[in-house]
Amino acid sequence: METREAIEDWHYVVPVAHAEEGIVQGLDIAYGKHAMQQLDIHRPAEAKNAPVMVYVHGGGWWKGDKADVGKKMTFFVDQGWLFISINYRLLPDGMHPVNVQDVALALAWVHDHVGAHGGNPNQIFLIGYSAGAHLAALVATDERLLKAEGKELSILKGVISLDTNAYDVPTLMQSVVSRYYGGIFGDDPQVWRDAAPFLHVAGGKEIPPFLICYSSGIGATPSPVRPEQANALAKKFKTVNIAVEVVNASDRNHREIDAWFGWAKDDVTRKAFAFLEALRKQPVRPTNSGNTF
Repeated sequence: METREAIEDWHYVVPVAHAEEGIVQGLDIAYGKHAMQQLDIHRPAEAKNAPVMVYVHGGGWWKGDKADVGKKMTFFVDQGWLFISINYRLLPDGMHPVNVQDVALALAWVHDHVGAHGGNPNQIFLIGYSAGAHLAALVATDERLLKAEGKELSILKGVISLDTNAYDVPTLMQSVVSRYYGGIFGDDPQVWRDAAPFLHVAGGKEIPPFLICYSSGIGATPSPVRPEQANALAKKFKTVNIAVEVVNASDRNHREIDAWFGWAKDDVTRKAFAFLEALRKQPVRPTNSGNTF
């Protein structure tokens, strides 16, 4: 049973690395008026028109911080990318849809302002881990969230979803792990449907390509929920011709899939970077929103 206590015990903080030579950091930049609506920008010193990775941290929707980036920040900056890590409101204040609305607001800010920091607004990618993977998948499938901020899904060039159970929330709430998730999504089936990326998948919405990665889970026994949810979402994408890849990373647990991401020899990292590089070579996704730099 994946209880709240078990998930929080497995969540751990790897603080952001100290700024290294050649890395410029802008910390605690406000993207909104709430105290939690802040982001950190990490970039190469000579960044110009660089691709941009926006990171949504994990922590079970209850905890976590934009500093919890592990090796991801140095990995991407070393590759010449801007790496932007965002905070969002956490439970109980950040009950759905407040948390994902924060993510949408942060993405709108990035699209409008990243050019001034050496980033390319036409090369914005999104990665989320655990609870952050759910939020990343949701903001990239429910077009209403970005539209509320004057943006289109086409501002996102690709999404990496790093290990979450919460794609099809109504089905999740009927599963063996529902005891924990009741504290996240409550008891209203309409909220479950609204919070489910799976149920927002449709053609003609400019949903970006996805790389869906899943681990063995939290406990000693591999979780059947993670591959079920990941593969069901991928199948739904394929039915409407949205590009998707699934990475079976069940050789590692929920903590390790995050901790190992950014190691040069890590298989998930290599597959993720190949996914990103292939997307970067594709034409700019058309958009009618945002500023032109």
